[in-house]
Amino acid sequence: MFTTYPRAEITFDTPDATNSHEGQRVWSFVEQELLLPWFYLQVVRRAGRENYASMLMMYHAHELKQFIDAQSNRVWVEQVQLVTPPHMNGQSIWLMEPLAMAGIVMDPRDGSHFFVYQVAGGATYSLRDDADANLKPFRVLFSGERDLRS
Repeated sequence: MFTTYPRAEITFDTPDATNSHEGQRVWSFVEQELLLPWFYLQVVRRAGRENYASMLMMYHAHELKQFIDAQSNRVWVEQVQLVTPPHMNGQSIWLMEPLAMAGIVMDPRDGSHFFVYQVAGGATYSLRDDADANLKPFRVLFSGERDLRS
C-alpha cells in the first residue's frame, strides 16, 4: 500500500478549481512502507476523438485483475510493469519490468496458494523463496498477450 501525508498534498486555489474532478487529490510524494512488489500501469482514456494516457500505481494482483476486467472502449490498459524489490528479483536494486503474466499457483507440498509473476524477459518471481519455478498457475489473473490493448 501507498501512504500519503497532509504535508505532501498539493492544493490548487485557482478560479477554475471547481472544474476539477470531484474528490481528486494531488500529492508531491507517496510512501511505500512494505518492501513488496507493485504494478505500474499505463492507462488510456478516450474523450471524444482524443486519447489521454496516465500512469497508475497498484499494489495487489486482484486489483489489477479488476481493473483489466473493467476495460472498455473508453478506458483501457496499454502496458503493465512489475516493480520488484531486491529480495524478490535477486538483484541489489529494485527492478521495473514489463509484466507478461500474474497468476496463482498451488504448492503441491502443503496445498498453499501464492502469486507468481512472469516478466517479458522470462524470469518468474514469487514472494516464496522455496517456490518451484515450474509450477503452472491454476488461475491467470493477468496475461499481457490477452489483456493489453493498444
